[in-house]
Amino acid sequence: MTDSRIVRRNQRTGSDIEVCTAESQGCDPDGGKWVTICWTHGAIVNHETKAAAIRWAATPDDWCEGDDDTCRAVWEAKEQAA
Repeated sequence: MTDSRIVRRNQRTGSDIEVCTAESQGCDPDGGKWVTICWTHGAIVNHETKAAAIRWAATPDDWCEGDDDTCRAVWEAKEQAA
């Protein structure tokens, strides 16, 4: 199977987001064969389907969270500035 790797800069947060198979990045596929990765902040989420991974790639501010330097923090700062 060919790994359909998709890497794009997210317009909401400016982060580099990738959709690919877990195996292609050396990630554990037990949580799902596909992963959505925020390369800007290092967050990774597993998904059962490629379609789910692509949907999540559009909103990294919903899943890339934790420290001050995350997609969630970037999005919140943009919202406060608006």
